Amino acid sequence: MGVLTGCKPRKEVLKGDLDDAIFAADFGDLTAGNAPAVYGDAKTFFQNTHPAKQLCKVVQVVFQRLANAKEPGAMLRLSTGFGGGKTHTLMALWHLAQHIDDPALGTELLPAAGRPKNVKVVAFDASKAGVPVFARHGKREVKSLWGEVAWGLGGDKTVAALGVADDPERQPDEAIIEGWFPKGPVLILLDELVVYMATL
Repeated sequence: MGVLTGCKPRKEVLKGDLDDAIFAADFGDLTAGNAPAVYGDAKTFFQNTHPAKQLCKVVQVVFQRLANAKEPGAMLRLSTGFGGGKTHTLMALWHLAQHIDDPALGTELLPAAGRPKNVKVVAFDASKAGVPVFARHGKREVKSLWGEVAWGLGGDKTVAALGVADDPERQPDEAIIEGWFPKGPVLILLDELVVYMATL
C-alpha cells in the first residue's frame, strides 16, 4: 500500500483551504491573543498536536513539579535548533496552564490525574519587546523585563509599586519580588530572551 492510498489528507487540504498560518507559530501572538485559531484555540491546538515523546516528557516534568506543593522552584531551558519544536512546546505549556481545570484538554500530552488544581501563568515573547518601553498594556507602559513579570503576576498595581525599579538597568529586591507571587504554582514562560538582551 502506497502513501497515496494509505493516507487521507485533511479536509482543508482536499478543499484547497490550507491556511499558511499553520506554518508560522508565534508565541508572542498567542500570549497577546492574536494567534490564528490553529494555535490560539486550545482545543484546535491540541487536536493538531502530535504527542511526540520529547514534547510529552517536557510537559509532564513541568506539570509534575507544579503539582508538588513542596517544589521550591526550578528553571528549565529549552535548547533546540530552528524547527526543533521550542515554540510549539511553549504553546502547549501555555494552553495547559491556562486550561488546567479542563481535564479533557491535552490529555495526549498530560494525563488529567495528578495535575495541579490551578496554575498562574506569565508568558511573553521578548523578541517583541522594546527599549525604552518593553511593552504596553492599555495605558500602562512597562519599561523592563521585571516590569513585565510584575504585570503578569499582578497587573497595573504591581507594576506601579515597582517605581524606579521598572528600568532595564535596575532590579527590585528579593522582598518586592516575593510579594508579587500568589500562593500556589506559578509558571513563567520566557521566549527569545537573547533577542531582547542583544537589543539592550
